[in-house]
Amino acid sequence: MENSYHEIFLAESQEYLNTISQCLVKIEESPHDLESLNEIFRAIHTLKGMSATMGFEKLTQLSHHMEDLLDALRSQKIKANSEIIDTLFSCLDILEALIEGVKAKKKSSVDINPSLEALQKFFAPAVKTDEFTELSLEAAEFSDSEYTLFKEKKAQGKEVYKIKINLNKDCAMKQVRAFLVLTNLERVGEVLKYIPSVEDLKEGRFGFSFIVVLVTKENIEAVQNGLLSITEVSSVEIKSLVESLEKQAAPRAALPSYIKKIQSMRIPVERLDKIMNLMGELAIAKIRLLQIVGNEKYKPLEEVAFAVDRLITALQDEVMQTRLLPISYVLDTFPRITRDLAKGQNKQIEFEIIGSEIELDRTILDELGDPLIHLLRNAIDHGIESPAKRKQLKKNQKGKIFIKVVRQKGHISIEVSDDGRGIDFESVAQSAAQKGMISKEEAVALSKNKSGMLNLLTSPGFSTSDKVSEISGRGVGLDVVKLKMEALGGGLDFDSIPEEGTSFFLTLPLTLAIIKAMLVRVRSEIFAVPLMSIRETLKIEEDEIKLIKSFEVIRLREEIIPIIRLDHKLELMDLKINLKDEQEQEEKLSIVIIEYGEKSVGLMVNQVLGEQDIVVKPLGSMVKRIRGIAGATILGDGRVALILDIMTLM
Repeated sequence: MENSYHEIFLAESQEYLNTISQCLVKIEESPHDLESLNEIFRAIHTLKGMSATMGFEKLTQLSHHMEDLLDALRSQKIKANSEIIDTLFSCLDILEALIEGVKAKKKSSVDINPSLEALQKFFAPAVKTDEFTELSLEAAEFSDSEYTLFKEKKAQGKEVYKIKINLNKDCAMKQVRAFLVLTNLERVGEVLKYIPSVEDLKEGRFGFSFIVVLVTKENIEAVQNGLLSITEVSSVEIKSLVESLEKQAAPRAALPSYIKKIQSMRIPVERLDKIMNLMGELAIAKIRLLQIVGNEKYKPLEEVAFAVDRLITALQDEVMQTRLLPISYVLDTFPRITRDLAKGQNKQIEFEIIGSEIELDRTILDELGDPLIHLLRNAIDHGIESPAKRKQLKKNQKGKIFIKVVRQKGHISIEVSDDGRGIDFESVAQSAAQKGMISKEEAVALSKNKSGMLNLLTSPGFSTSDKVSEISGRGVGLDVVKLKMEALGGGLDFDSIPEEGTSFFLTLPLTLAIIKAMLVRVRSEIFAVPLMSIRETLKIEEDEIKLIKSFEVIRLREEIIPIIRLDHKLELMDLKINLKDEQEQEEKLSIVIIEYGEKSVGLMVNQVLGEQDIVVKPLGSMVKRIRGIAGATILGDGRVALILDIMTLM
């Protein structure tokens, strides 16, 4: 049970930290954004309560002091400025470090005292006494949990009093008198509630009155006389909470049950992975069953098999949905990252995320963070110019970076764009030539070749930065991005205009688990083409294929489409075509038209076998980078079919 609470705390605390980070970025841009301020306050308040319940003292203490500052900002006692925002970000980093310690189940060595001191200094100018709101004994409010505690004390035979202590208006040492009052009360009972907080009382952050809730066996008169004996206590108002507790109890008894139906629950990702693996095996077994039924032609079994097929397909769709998460899980931290990196570079950057609600497979999301951070760092370090340079170029001094996520047919496209200096192909090519990576002749050719330039930019160790910084310049970056995209079955492309900006485009599949595919035969081998990439299939005569500049093409409804003979492309010419298949093959040629972005290509195959759900299996480490192959799948009859990588084929 303790472990389950621990996991819930870690999951929820991370959500609250993300909320705080996002809202702090918004407040830094718009200091009067009260909605974001309230959202941060609620998040830090909840985090404080959770930490206190779990017994994490440092987390509780730091979040409590952050809450004090946020409350002062919220009530406009203090105005937000860059120093306050920086301090809150710094405290947020300490909170994250403390939670990492909780995650590792190690005693934290993080020192929170510098953070507490940094927060405290914003309260240094003591607020004038007359600025505090006069407290009312009747207006004092308590939460449901506090009322429950009061009732428990009352049930133990003790008295519960609500007490307002009024000090003389000329009292010079309020905090000293408050300390004496609290000491007196603690001698006769237990103080359950302070209004304002005990920290505010000790620091003198209150008017000339304060309220406490006291649990004691003493009567009202004895408590009152003890308080009035303290110097500079002008008057004391005491009221028993018995009546209030009874009034609270009556309407609550009539209310419906507080137990709410569970609408959602947390499931460990390991369990989801196991379910997904079992689902994959079930899908293979389903295909095998349908093949057997098709061969035997046994009517009753056939009906049951098709019913099982429908149920498994529905179950498969539901299981797939459980693996999908919005890309915001990765992108939520990016405004903070941008803010910190820009500040370190003394640059002004406006950052925007479009399409953060689009969902992706969790496996892909886990691997997507690092490539996107590489691109973001490149945009900040290499792309966006300094404010002075941008002013000289007659640009807005505040640079702009945006990440745009779009769901297209069968895949996700992520664009990372900046309006900075762009990439000067000629300059980059010359830099590579000077470093001995390419010849001078190759440099001249590359200066006009976008595809070749991408290969150069993604070469291991290549960097255009002359200095090494925490952000870039070590030659690690775009090559990592390219390798990661290829490992995920996706791709990387870019576009750039000097002095106008650069855009990098990442393309990714929606899922890496179970997909719909079209099975095709190329000579004696079976291949799977992802159905989401197929536009249509057709049969053509040999004489419909034309040559344009030595490239084979066909005309399809006024559109010229290039043709790829898969047996040539995949180097399968040495494989023989099964004699029976060759005899059954029609005179017309089978073409599968595939799409990738705005580009269409026709794949020539020997035979189109039909649609099928396939379980995607990764290739082994020895063969995982075969051009044109994205993975493998096991067919119902036990044969292995390779899955085509559409992007690298085109």
